[in-house]
Amino acid sequence: MAEYLDQPFSMLIGLSVLVLAVALLASVVKLRADIRTLRTTSNQQLKRLNARVAQLSNEHSEVASALDDLCDSASIASAPDSSLAVTPAEQENRIIKSILNEGDLPKGLEKAFELLHPSPESTLWMAFGISVLDQNTKTLKLAWHQGIKEAVARQFSEARLIHGSAPHATSALLGEHVVVRREPAAQKHRDQPPATRLPEAVQAWHSFPIKKVDGSVLGTFDILSFNEGFPLPDSNRIANYLFVTSIILERHSYLNGILSQARTDKLTGLTNRGFAEESLVKEIERSQRYRNPLSVVLFDIDHFKSFNDTYGHDVGDLVLQEVSRLSAGAIRSTDVVGRWGGEEFLVILSETTLDSAMVVAENVRKAVESAHFEVCRSVTISLGVAEFTPHDTAQSLVKRADEALYKAKKAGRNRVLAQSKVA
Repeated sequence: MAEYLDQPFSMLIGLSVLVLAVALLASVVKLRADIRTLRTTSNQQLKRLNARVAQLSNEHSEVASALDDLCDSASIASAPDSSLAVTPAEQENRIIKSILNEGDLPKGLEKAFELLHPSPESTLWMAFGISVLDQNTKTLKLAWHQGIKEAVARQFSEARLIHGSAPHATSALLGEHVVVRREPAAQKHRDQPPATRLPEAVQAWHSFPIKKVDGSVLGTFDILSFNEGFPLPDSNRIANYLFVTSIILERHSYLNGILSQARTDKLTGLTNRGFAEESLVKEIERSQRYRNPLSVVLFDIDHFKSFNDTYGHDVGDLVLQEVSRLSAGAIRSTDVVGRWGGEEFLVILSETTLDSAMVVAENVRKAVESAHFEVCRSVTISLGVAEFTPHDTAQSLVKRADEALYKAKKAGRNRVLAQSKVA
């Protein structure tokens, strides 16, 4: 009986334990779910908080930037010249960079003049000039000036390197600063050397040599003073200016050398065909614009192949060189003579009618015919002449001259013939 009573009690206890276990498990599950929810919520809140912090940071940066801009604007408004507030070294560097990028020599020298920082008063009482030394002719040529009157500019536009001929010629020869002052009227002598005969109103002429690093002279910087009581620019500024100017002149000389090589026929020293063609196109444009006459002469050396076959190509080269020299000497310095190809040459005669061009061509023919060629027999040339017409192009003009040249050869060579104008 007692055993039957114990079984339900045991089952009741077991059932209670099971209920408690289930309840505990449910609590644990719920607790875990609550923890996950809390974590998710916390992460979301943390993200929102971080986003807000980032937003506030951006807003702070924008406000700070706006304040900086406002301060800059206020600074500029209160100080209009602040945009120019750079150090002298920075300003000079800017000028030098601008100078080195300038391809035109006078413009480059004009920009370099800023390095002297001339005062407005100095430009009233002084004049300035740069002369460039031509090493081939040993001549100083005025390349840029400021404040020099035209009559004075002509007076020393060119000067041979002869000691005492002019202050800047002496300065270039000696490689030293030369100054010549006007003497009082009572001390003047009739046999006064040219170097001391200053241009009118000039009281003193200061000439400074412009040198390369190796000491060779490129030109001179000249200051003409109209009032001896007014001081020259600072010596350090002059030294800096001379240095920068030497770079400009050396660069200009280098570029001119390259350009000359590109335009020159190596054997004869004349203009090559490419540059002759360019020159002809420009002269045609100028002739059309101003309605000036223009003529061309095309010529070649008679029986040139026989020189090469009989005497060799080295003698043929000498003949080409001598004919080039003679033809260049028989025309004006303003005209162009170029090697057109082989033994053929083209002469471009600006502002020249057909009749006048015939005279020039005959002068060239006579110069070659009368010349003495030591290495071979006498040399002759045949020439064809044509005048530009409104219907012409550069090609058609040369072609008409070529046709006249062909007729001259067919007629017996060593003569000048003209091609009639096109209708």
